[in-house]
Amino acid sequence: MIATLNKSKTALTINRQEFKLALAKVGTGIDKQIASFKKAKQSYDSSEIANEIISEANIFEAIIQGFNEAEETNLKLTDITNLELAQGWIDEFLEKYSNE
Repeated sequence: MIATLNKSKTALTINRQEFKLALAKVGTGIDKQIASFKKAKQSYDSSEIANEIISEANIFEAIIQGFNEAEETNLKLTDITNLELAQGWIDEFLEKYSNE
């Protein structure tokens, strides 16, 4: 599970391993998109592609929404206990594409 809901159903903790696995799957999609641009000899900005996909995915909002629907909670982004740390994992992920 990508996050753990505390017993009082008032906070979530993002699970590092599951979250990074999910990011890796997103990365596979980005890599395929970049490969198709290369094959077609089209210009691209790998950093822009990765940032756009991550922004559109609204990962944290999707996690919150999923738990709110499944657990009948009313959690908000501020209820993610390790949000700053998880954002760091996204930043590390995006850094990979800024170096290409």
